[in-house]
Amino acid sequence: MPQVKLIVEYDGAGFCGWQKQPGQRTVQLELERALQIVCRQPIGPLHAAGRTDSGVHARGQVVTFFVDQAPEMFKIMAGVSHLMKGELAVVAAEICPDTFHPGHDSTHKQYSYRIMNRPAPPVLDARQMWHIGVPVLKFEEMRRQAQVLVGTHDFSGFRDSECGAKTPVKTIYSLTLDLSDGLIIVRVIGSGFLKQMVRNIVGTLVDIGRGRLEGRTVKQILDMKDRRLAGVTAPAHGLCMDWISYDPLPAYLLSASVKEP
Repeated sequence: MPQVKLIVEYDGAGFCGWQKQPGQRTVQLELERALQIVCRQPIGPLHAAGRTDSGVHARGQVVTFFVDQAPEMFKIMAGVSHLMKGELAVVAAEICPDTFHPGHDSTHKQYSYRIMNRPAPPVLDARQMWHIGVPVLKFEEMRRQAQVLVGTHDFSGFRDSECGAKTPVKTIYSLTLDLSDGLIIVRVIGSGFLKQMVRNIVGTLVDIGRGRLEGRTVKQILDMKDRRLAGVTAPAHGLCMDWISYDPLPAYLLSASVKEP
């Protein structure tokens, strides 16, 4: 049986996350329905590189499934994208080795988070960014504190209480903040992430920028491993899964504070 690999982009606003849930409209459920219509044959269960939460977007989600007969890749891209009416698009499709798994085989992935820090709310991109009207965030302090998170750490202080991961130890290879005309973009590259880990990191950095953490530092939160010490959980709609990599780590991502997996 051939295995098909897709690169999928979607607006998470209309979905209750990736994973199937009873009575909920999810990316996995709607994509599966569209694929069955386009492929005109039963398809195996969908496997993804990560389970995005409700409201979270993706530019480069990787999805695989098995079929009895290989479909035309162009028809999958055009047909599924048409059926999903602008909420989801298949941007690439190909046959891949049957041993490939989009989650288990990934080496690192990038998430980004967008914050608009200005009095006027965003209009055109309102569903893809967190608006903070006032105060003007202390950007340089946020960027300085963020660098403490680079490396291999126990991220219990940034872990959701319902996270089911076997270990809270993860590796962040790069964490950057860029500012232009009030738009702050946080980009995080890591080996993997705990439930709501990126949103909790962003919320903590924003609360540092607001001056709300009463002298607490990112290092103290890491060391104490207590989620209650960290900041708010940033809203889901500002977060996007950018890409998944299956190649060896580039040398520039490795530093003295990073352990190669």
